[in-house]
Amino acid sequence: MYMIMKRIIQNISLCVLLALAMGACEEDAAIVAPNVTHDKSTVSPEEVAEAGALQSASEPGNKFIFLDFVEQGSNELYVELIEPAERNMTFTISINTSLTDHDSPSIAEYFYKVSAEIVYDWENKFTISNGGKVTIAAGERRSTQISFTVSNMDLVNSYYLLPLLATDEDGNQYELFYYLRQVEMERQDRSNKPYTVVAYIDTEMMNPLIADQYTSKLQYLKSRRDRKTIYENVPVFDVVNLRKALLKYDEPSRRAILKFTPDMEHVLKNYAQYIQPLRRNGIKVCLSIEGGGTGIGFANLTDVQIADFVAQIKVAVNMYQLDGVHLRDEGAGYGKTGAPEVDEVSYPKLIKALREAMPDIMLTLADDGGTTAMMDKERGGIVVGDYIDLAWNVVWDTAVNPWANGSERKPIAGVTKEQYGGISFYIKPRMTMEEGEFFGNLIAESRVIALNEGLGKVAVAENIPYRDYIQEIANVQSIMGLLSCFHDNNNYEYPYYRVEVMETLAAAFYYAFRKDW
Repeated sequence: MYMIMKRIIQNISLCVLLALAMGACEEDAAIVAPNVTHDKSTVSPEEVAEAGALQSASEPGNKFIFLDFVEQGSNELYVELIEPAERNMTFTISINTSLTDHDSPSIAEYFYKVSAEIVYDWENKFTISNGGKVTIAAGERRSTQISFTVSNMDLVNSYYLLPLLATDEDGNQYELFYYLRQVEMERQDRSNKPYTVVAYIDTEMMNPLIADQYTSKLQYLKSRRDRKTIYENVPVFDVVNLRKALLKYDEPSRRAILKFTPDMEHVLKNYAQYIQPLRRNGIKVCLSIEGGGTGIGFANLTDVQIADFVAQIKVAVNMYQLDGVHLRDEGAGYGKTGAPEVDEVSYPKLIKALREAMPDIMLTLADDGGTTAMMDKERGGIVVGDYIDLAWNVVWDTAVNPWANGSERKPIAGVTKEQYGGISFYIKPRMTMEEGEFFGNLIAESRVIALNEGLGKVAVAENIPYRDYIQEIANVQSIMGLLSCFHDNNNYEYPYYRVEVMETLAAAFYYAFRKDW
């Protein structure tokens, strides 16, 4: 069964990818056809595509869907074929009652390194419209749509697997899994949280969905008994940068080429599983592009290379349905023998070209005081701040205020304090006593620049690791420390603000959300 699941997941993703590629802008595709495989495809050539798939209307292409609900949860379902039906077809969607407690953990582990239990008694807990029947007319690929509801489950603090099957008249079956959790309250939107929290996700280690497993609560404690909850159950992270895409240089053609690490490639190909759930829950997902060690980077491109590279990025953003692009100019190898000299106008030109090519995307910038130091003034008629949404410090575990008197780091021209993240933490799996003391001092320094110096709108976290048997609550503690920089804790003397961070039960499982490929 698990090999069947694997083929369904991989091939449905490829079919969606193909459809997007065919619908991409023909003009851009004519400029460049980005190679997203690099001869290291994550799909074995011997895999044979399944005839169809059972789909969730909210997350088509995803075969394992998180569904949180307070009193009842619902979703809509349909069947989609790879090829048009040769005749009228009827499918019956039902619960796969053949699974046991032995199967359930294996299925959940297969997908996201999480645990789940089986529900045996679905009576009065699961209802489905139209008797679970959907139809596909001859010549069509997509069926009619029905809905299901789960309720009366009392699953607080537990996860249960809902395994669904769509069966046609010939006995062919297509699987879809829901990961159910009953919660005490719905998540609040981000409107009550007056700052933006950004996270980098290292796809060489982590499943990107880890970013959606944390919520926060803010209270104002006037006295022991007088306290006010300002907000609670609000998602912690607002923007996710997926690492990493690379700027590589092809010497024969003299082109700057957009390439991906094998792990990044896998995540992008399977964006329905790893990216779209984040976007559906309000997180903006951006492609983090970095240097490829070839001596060519953002700061020494020709105008022709910029136009070519921007076209490749635009195709990737559209193809994988991303929200934006993040530029992180590290690892380019500018000092490599034979590399062109750094040009102070090249990087600003790239930023301007990206904004003009994609005016509606999120465009952000990592500031390490390297090539970004040349952006402190207008270069070549370009004020960088006019073209980007946010910028932030990436010299980790330092509190940086470029506007402070005597600061070695200078503000990027046109970027306001509200657009700049001077608070940047590296989330470590565990800390020594010395590291813990340093972390406490960092929080204090960061709180000063946030509350007293006007940099209290953006904070950044590098590396969200999974929990293991040694690292217990470091994620929660580190994220809590990051958020606490925005609020006056008054040395924990009344009155003061208290920040709490909660992780889902799924993220609390050991090794949950490690990369699962």
